[in-house]
Amino acid sequence: MSYISRVEGRVVGRLVQLMESTRGQEERGGEGRHRVGITRRAEDFPLIISQYGLSSALTFFLSKVGRDDSGLLDYGVDYFRGAVSLDQELGGKLVKDAGEEGKGYASYLALVLVWPLGEAMAGAGLDGVVKGLKPPGGRVRGAAGILLRNLQGIQERELLLEAAAMPGLLELKKITRALGR
Repeated sequence: MSYISRVEGRVVGRLVQLMESTRGQEERGGEGRHRVGITRRAEDFPLIISQYGLSSALTFFLSKVGRDDSGLLDYGVDYFRGAVSLDQELGGKLVKDAGEEGKGYASYLALVLVWPLGEAMAGAGLDGVVKGLKPPGGRVRGAAGILLRNLQGIQERELLLEAAAMPGLLELKKITRALGR
């Protein structure tokens, strides 16, 4: 049984919809494949975690989400949770972020904060952090900062989250690579 079979179909379905919406705007990358921003981020994130740790990877990705894109991170979490659609005003910006080379940080980070990292946090007993990740009317960046503060200095918990989330992150890498072709 594949790890992806345990994931809500909505999250993966939303990823497919987002990736399909990027068609026509992606740039050509190496080996003749289309390389959209979210695909690049899905390839980079597990490697950064394995080299530097989860806290460092989250910090790096959060630093790449510009001030103009911070609302986009909130919108992306709502999108992957199924609360909003791509037809809304910020939906076009989310598609643009996911599809542009050199971008994709906000869209990918929103995705992993819902699944698989959100699922791993719930499994590790960090339900309070998961629920507080995007409180109604709240901002993701603030909640992600809380998550980072909780992870820093608690190496056992960080390693547990890394181990729990890594299979899902690798599945996302495969999915985005296949959809980005």
